[in-house]
Amino acid sequence: MIKAIAMDMDGTLLNSNDEIMPQTKQTLIALEKQGVRLVLSSGRSYRRLMKYAKELEMDRYGGYLVEVNGIALYDMKQDQRKRLASFSLSECKDLFAYFKNKGMEVIGNVDDGLLCYMTEEIYEYKKHYRKEHKIPKDFPWTAGAFSVLSDMREGYPHQRYIKDESEIDVIFNKICVTHFDSQRVAAIMEQAKHDFKDSYWLGLTTKRWLEVMPKGVTKASGLSAFCDASGITFDEILAFGDGENDIAMLDACGKAIAMENALDSVKKHADFVSATNNDEGIAKGIAYFREEFICD
Repeated sequence: MIKAIAMDMDGTLLNSNDEIMPQTKQTLIALEKQGVRLVLSSGRSYRRLMKYAKELEMDRYGGYLVEVNGIALYDMKQDQRKRLASFSLSECKDLFAYFKNKGMEVIGNVDDGLLCYMTEEIYEYKKHYRKEHKIPKDFPWTAGAFSVLSDMREGYPHQRYIKDESEIDVIFNKICVTHFDSQRVAAIMEQAKHDFKDSYWLGLTTKRWLEVMPKGVTKASGLSAFCDASGITFDEILAFGDGENDIAMLDACGKAIAMENALDSVKKHADFVSATNNDEGIAKGIAYFREEFICD
């Protein structure tokens, strides 16, 4: 029986406007009232997850956050955060230098900020993009998983642009690599997997967004910590996702749903493919497994 629901955020729980769809919100809160635990399992840090967790009343019903692909676990009811893993400072510098030298945009995420690098080629492309789309001048230059320019200041208020890895003085939660040419991102990922072998986890969350994590850190490893804390087993979890950083979670959980907008490589790991994140995909996926839920 299903006792918990683990959900990715971008491209899964959230629609294209970074909102939880109304039917999905109603369905999830109703399940919480019946005893089902919610887990937001995301590449985002707790600062970018908290408002959605509170919107779903997870602090009231005992929900959890699996942050940054498994780096940390946040207990909403107890308001307690436990870090589970991290890079070393030397790894952060080495990885940053590797992707910088490949001509990519490189973003190092920390709890409350970003360290960013981009080539002159990427900067010129963004200047043209900003002008063409009439984007305000104070909008950040940093890319996002779904866009060439992305405003993440609410969750990452401290953003710094650097030119060299010698400027790195903090340990990253994850490293994101992107380029406006998705084919270059795919090629760089394959090269990096060859060069680093099994030293790190690498995967695409979208066609233009590559994420790098410490070895052994996945959403499944983060969910393992949730299982230890809650007494719920993997077999009792229904998981939703759309990116390659969701695959380990989908494989580990008793029931797995991919969104219609998921990468094809992700859909292969799902028991069911639901509607898109813009068409109540979470609510429709829950309805598909309705008979599997426990009610206290």
